[in-house]
Formats: sequence, structure tokens, C-alpha cells
Amino acid sequence: MASSHRLQLRGSVAVLTGAGSGIGAALAPLLSREPVAQIVNLSSIFGIVAPPGQTAYCAAKFAVRGFSESLRHELQMAGSPGGVRTRIAESARVAAGLSAAEVALRKAAAQSLLVMPPEEAAARILRGIERRELRVLVGKDAVGAAWLQRLFPVTYWKHMGRSIARRVRRAD
Repeated sequence: MASSHRLQLRGSVAVLTGAGSGIGAALAPLLSREPVAQIVNLSSIFGIVAPPGQTAYCAAKFAVRGFSESLRHELQMAGSPGGVRTRIAESARVAAGLSAAEVALRKAAAQSLLVMPPEEAAARILRGIERRELRVLVGKDAVGAAWLQRLFPVTYWKHMGRSIARRVRRAD
């Protein structure tokens, strides 16, 4: 792993996990006292599946997922109860050494996969909170990816990669 890639990984994990773990730890006493209190960590499907080219981001999202699941189990023992159309592809960090054309091509491909309006995603998240769902998957693509990962834990990317490539080609 190149030095710049290691720095990107370290920075992404620190940023994406620091806030969740700090807030979760600070709120744990409140959660123990208030049965209706909840911590909601928003992650992405990249905390369940790991596509190539997203190493740092996936590492951070898997860390958020692990922290959230572990905190939930701790609180339970203590007695406490797709892609979304955002600007994330536009602001994503890119690997060093890519040409401007390659960066634009990758961002356009990523953007073509983001189809759900943010308002619809927010409604799904709120519905999950109201129902006290332990995991809320937003969008058919996230539900499908989660099932693929469960059914094919080692080879899921072979199936997902083909499906994504077809969707990107259709969007061109």
C-alpha cells in the first residue's frame, strides 16, 4: 500500500469513526436511563460490502458499523432497548496520479448509480427509527447488496461488479 494511500486510510478512518464513537460514548448513560432514547449512526452500504477503489472509505464504514453493533449489544445488556442521490461522488477523494478525464469518468459512473431522492431516503430512515429497526437499509440496491454479501460472503463482489457495470453502461 503506497504511503499516500496509508495516509488517506488513516485520515478517513479517524474522521468517520471519531464522531460516532465520541457521541455514542457520551450518550450511553442517557440511553441507559431513557427507554425511548436512540443513537442513529448513518453509514452506507460500503459498511456491508467492499467494492474496489474504496478501501479507506470502506474501512471507516466497517468501523462505524462494528462500533454501532457493539454499542447496541452493550446497551441491551445494560437494559436499554441504495444509493441515495447526494453530492458524495463530487466531493470524494480520488487516488493520486489519475488524469482529470479519468476522475471525471469515475465520478460520472458513481453518480449514475445514485438514484434515490434524499427525501425518500430520509423518510425510510425515519420509519426505521420509529419502528426501532436495528439496521435500516435504504434502497433496493442496499437490500440486494446486503443479501448478496450474506449469501456469498467471499464472492459477492463478482456478482455485484457485473451488475454495477451493466447499470453504468446503460446510463451512458
